[in-house]
Amino acid sequence: MFFVNNVYRGRQPYRVQEIQKDKQEDKRDSQQRFQNQDEAEAHEKFLKATEKFYKKKSVATAREIMNKQLVTLSDALSVEEAWEQIKNHDIKYYPIIGAEGKLLGLLSEGEILRHLHEGKKKKLHEITSAETLCADPETELAEILEVFSKEKIEAVPIIDKKAKVVGILTQNDLIQTMIKITNLKPR
Repeated sequence: MFFVNNVYRGRQPYRVQEIQKDKQEDKRDSQQRFQNQDEAEAHEKFLKATEKFYKKKSVATAREIMNKQLVTLSDALSVEEAWEQIKNHDIKYYPIIGAEGKLLGLLSEGEILRHLHEGKKKKLHEITSAETLCADPETELAEILEVFSKEKIEAVPIIDKKAKVVGILTQNDLIQTMIKITNLKPR
């Protein structure tokens, strides 16, 4: 499930109403196809069994494809201090962590560099957005791809129920996963 991690108001669902509406429409369509109630019940049981099997066998989740080796930055760091910590890393996105270890936001290397070149003496918590689109570890690959495409994002932090960062997903991680799934091989 995707959600917006808001520093001030906590987790807020992302697109919950649309998803619930789609599920209700699918259920009505399914019931209209069958006139006989027994036939409809049998079909519903079949769909549930198929869904369980499908999830067990072939659905990739964020937990399976996320990068668990990440570099986090404290929100109390200045932009200069942050740059000193990240300049030797080959990473493009950094979760910003508050005093309790909870996610406050996500900054890219480019954003940190831009603020560094502007020369303003700011702390990371001053330049971090109050709302960050996040996903939980059980978010399915199909939903991840849809949100990345629709929202035109390049990275999303994966956080647990306690707002602790457990990984990060980037476009590169998704491309590598798609290559593995489709068995693409270089010529």
